[in-house]
Amino acid sequence: MAGGRDSIVGAELLKKRGNSFNSFSVNPSREAKAVIKIAGIKNPIIVRRKVDPALLKLNKKGYLNGHTPLTSVLSFLAVFCAALFDFKYVAFSNEKSADEGNLKYLGREINHQYSKSSEFEKKFAAYVKKYLAESINYFSLLRPYTDLEISRMFLKHPKYFNSFSSCNRGVKLGKKWCGECPKCLFVYATLYPFLEKRTMLKIFGGDLFENKKLLPIARALIEPNRPKPFECVGTKKESREAFRLSRAKTEKNGRVPYLLRSI
Repeated sequence: MAGGRDSIVGAELLKKRGNSFNSFSVNPSREAKAVIKIAGIKNPIIVRRKVDPALLKLNKKGYLNGHTPLTSVLSFLAVFCAALFDFKYVAFSNEKSADEGNLKYLGREINHQYSKSSEFEKKFAAYVKKYLAESINYFSLLRPYTDLEISRMFLKHPKYFNSFSSCNRGVKLGKKWCGECPKCLFVYATLYPFLEKRTMLKIFGGDLFENKKLLPIARALIEPNRPKPFECVGTKKESREAFRLSRAKTEKNGRVPYLLRSI
């Protein structure tokens, strides 16, 4: 569990179905630990991952890391732990929206979230069966759902509102939400139509729709001719729908915030 909407919804679905389960986390943040506690998980499986000091030295010299397909790393670690602790199922909470790429380059689709996609899931599940552990079943519990649908499902669990976080940048800065990245704006837009504004302000610390600096990000999230931000965000169609619903809500209240007026 990483402390975001998806892992929370996945855990609550398992609880509702009466399935016994444990959580798996790698270097859990403060927010992730809080979510695990709220979910009532008593003995979570926690893996500690350290960066090689040699890599940090190279970074200081100007070398680039490249992109780490983190979900694939987590998948291997989760399967290892499942074998170690005698679990038969490894359930991730990856959504249908992860199948959409960010842009086309040299005739190929580039997908920042490939290791969360259904294609990766099928290939990795087959790899696990063939080469790692035949008895372990790897799958995503939320594969049928879009990000927007997951946000709506998340609304049923207000006990997590003050603890959850989906912002990678914020975690590095020591706060739940940075309020400046594509992930923050996307999550904000998917929740805004369904929550009271005061609740949104309490969660995010401000009205992101009034932040003029986020206009380029908003356009990248919704406009079909722009590359989708290289972040874990939903599809262009979902973003457009989230912004449409948000605008409709503000129009009823009599004042449309800056971003919703400008896109």
